[in-house]
Amino acid sequence: MPETPSKSYGKGKRLRCGFSTGTAAAAAARAALRRLITGACTDTVSVRLPSGVDLAVPVAWSGIAGAVATASVIKDAGDDPDITNGAEIRASVSLLRCETAPGDPKILLIAGKGIGMVTKPGLPVAPGEPAINPTPRHMIAENIGLELQLLENRDFRPLPVNTPPDKAALSLPFCACGSFIQPAGFSIMVQIEVPGGEQLAVRTLNPRLGILGGISILGTTGIVKPFSNEAYEQTIQSALSVAASNGCDSVVLSTGGKSERFAAALLKELPPEAYVQIADFFSFAVREARRFGFSRIIHSVFFGKAIKMAQGLSYTHAHAAPLELDTLATEAKSLGYNADYCRELASANTARHALEIMACKGSHSIIESIARRAAARSARFAGDGARIRLLLFDYDGRLLVDVK
Repeated sequence: MPETPSKSYGKGKRLRCGFSTGTAAAAAARAALRRLITGACTDTVSVRLPSGVDLAVPVAWSGIAGAVATASVIKDAGDDPDITNGAEIRASVSLLRCETAPGDPKILLIAGKGIGMVTKPGLPVAPGEPAINPTPRHMIAENIGLELQLLENRDFRPLPVNTPPDKAALSLPFCACGSFIQPAGFSIMVQIEVPGGEQLAVRTLNPRLGILGGISILGTTGIVKPFSNEAYEQTIQSALSVAASNGCDSVVLSTGGKSERFAAALLKELPPEAYVQIADFFSFAVREARRFGFSRIIHSVFFGKAIKMAQGLSYTHAHAAPLELDTLATEAKSLGYNADYCRELASANTARHALEIMACKGSHSIIESIARRAAARSARFAGDGARIRLLLFDYDGRLLVDVK
């Protein structure tokens, strides 16, 4: 089980990576299940990350009260200035016989105190559900299943049976399952809570996004990489250098791993070295690509970033450049859309929400116009002689606009 990694960014400075709230929740759930079934108090648990790698995560404490076991993990963001760094993530686990939880054995996931509820559209989680994102949900289910497999041949304490949940629960399928659960007809109830999460959430964008009452349980890789402008710029430069050294004549600048995967599925002729993740460093990456000799630059983006690029923002991170959908409304007005529709776009909760509105109304011309403006801004940063292409994807990977 590897320890939390660190990354080196030149000048001898090493920045330590941390783990996400999703990883913390999965670790706490796994430790609580172990305590419930075996009575063992463990200092560390292994968490399976989305990449398939196992990460050792420290457990702060665990205990049993009646039919419920609880374990606690302290979120460690490494050297990243994360608001949730040091937050306590707790998981309480109990067992339910199928007569109290009808249906096949499953995992019932409940959001406890300190976790926000989604109230507006445009997020990966639907309104009315707890702000536990899809990847953390999968991680919790997978690690519960792996823990059951690990405990399969142990001597067990008597299995307690708890009462059904008194609040709405998310039903998650077992990714793997110990043999003692399936024939016995047990479901597992997992409640995640964050003490002080309500206070932490005030310092995030959650209230603005309509996530009320606490923080979000997040993470797409399970690992938190330290944020440093200088470090990330050096990483971009290194990736561009590798692309140039391998004879690439084009470079694909993506905002992250997901947009990179969508572009790679479309541009199968390009080698892996041609792909560079630039995060929020729009103008820096474009200018550096030109400095390394690339005249053909391809952007792979989602709609929120495209709006900021269309505004000509050099750096597109939310903390430095909050998304202003007035730009979208202005674009719609210039294309002849009526005032009520423009106001509806300006008041959308997120870029995803605005995109959903335009998809329902068939307003593709606005989306295309934003993409063309974003490509034009890139061309300005790149200077004379550059050939710019922009691939705009929706959040499921469908190509919306291809500006050449």
